[in-house]
Amino acid sequence: MTKTVLYIACSLDGKIARLDNSLDWLFAVEGDGDNGYAAFMEDVGAVIMGRKTFDEVLVLSEEYPYPAIDNYVLTRQNGKQSEHATFTNEPLDVLLERISPSIDGKIWLIGGGELIQEALRLQLIDQLELAIAPVVLGSGISLFPEGTLETRFRLTGCRPSGQFIMATYDVLK
Repeated sequence: MTKTVLYIACSLDGKIARLDNSLDWLFAVEGDGDNGYAAFMEDVGAVIMGRKTFDEVLVLSEEYPYPAIDNYVLTRQNGKQSEHATFTNEPLDVLLERISPSIDGKIWLIGGGELIQEALRLQLIDQLELAIAPVVLGSGISLFPEGTLETRFRLTGCRPSGQFIMATYDVLK
């Protein structure tokens, strides 16, 4: 069975981006190499993200960072298209049910907050891999927005990576 993983960085106060979606604070933190990103990506067969996250990915990188795997963008906008991703307004659970049988590897939920909230509500996340940055933003987009379903996790791994803490949790269902 395909595992669905939320792999994301957040600040100490649980923010995944500034209110304007900026990640500048994240790149100012000293890591250890790529903080395990390449190892994580070795087993990723598909990525799913929200439209705002997709737009930010395009801004952050000169070259599209996930060209070799299936990319899906959940959006409420009709007719949006990209050479890099399949845009869909399917419910997340329907999309996962449809694509999971054909995916070789895990499915990475990139974000943002609304996608994460919906995935937890539907109990679709199997594992959380969290890079915790030593910064407090005070305001921004929350990892778990208000109204997120109460969810319990089991810590399965934790290690430092430069100034980050890399924590892995299984989602208790």
